[in-house]
Amino acid sequence: MKKYICTSIKSIAAITALFAVCLQGYSQDKKQELSISVAGPASFLKYHSGGGLVPGNGISAGIRYSYYLSETLSIGVGVEYQTYNSDAKYAFLSGQYMTTDAENENFQFRYRATNLREEQKLGYVNIPIGIQFETPGTSQLYVAAGAKIGFATSGTYESKIQNLTTSGYYPQYNVELLSPAFAGFGSFNDIKSSKQDLNTEVSYSVTFETGLKQKIGTRSSFYLGAYLDYGLNNIYDKSDNKQVVQYNPELPVQFQYNSVLDSSFAHDIRLVSYGLKLRFAIR
Repeated sequence: MKKYICTSIKSIAAITALFAVCLQGYSQDKKQELSISVAGPASFLKYHSGGGLVPGNGISAGIRYSYYLSETLSIGVGVEYQTYNSDAKYAFLSGQYMTTDAENENFQFRYRATNLREEQKLGYVNIPIGIQFETPGTSQLYVAAGAKIGFATSGTYESKIQNLTTSGYYPQYNVELLSPAFAGFGSFNDIKSSKQDLNTEVSYSVTFETGLKQKIGTRSSFYLGAYLDYGLNNIYDKSDNKQVVQYNPELPVQFQYNSVLDSSFAHDIRLVSYGLKLRFAIR
């Protein structure tokens, strides 16, 4: 995660320097446009979950520099901050795997989680680059398309389980233990895990936007449009599939709750965002 934050800071600095250079000649060259934007509300992690995935909301705020090749055609580059939220919901989820208990005995740990919900939150710095076409006039229609590269700056998940039932099967004795609780076997209600980190990868997306551009005076404009950003790559690289509930032989009463993104229940995680975008521009 640290390397992504450092890369993001360097990218922001580079874009800011570009803006400064462009603005030095701003008053002499009206082929340039500088705009600020806010966008939302749909912004989430999209993936195959094997359960119920509830897309969440997020917001975006950014700045963009455009250079006009003609009166109606421009190319632009910018930087923006975008948040993403998703809820993964499972009516029930179960698993089993071999492990070792506190007395170094091998056994099969079994679990069944009822009404599991995991909330995932991400923050990304995106760098978009694209081309825009607009019609002539005071009230203009515009269409923009391009690509974005995004760097993760934050990521967390938090799990809630209404009921968790665990047991231990010892094949050497052909017996399944449903208790005691101090050994990590039993029925547990209303579990809430602590907030934990999600480490995601660089995101590559395509972006599309269209709407209305209204000129305000001779130098400023207001944009109102609809947009879609769709991720092209899997942002979560897992080396192996982990269990959602992990047994802890050193402290059996405290389980480790891994993200469903680490498990076999989720794969092909991409970032998606769409909604309305408002921009204010000076030229």
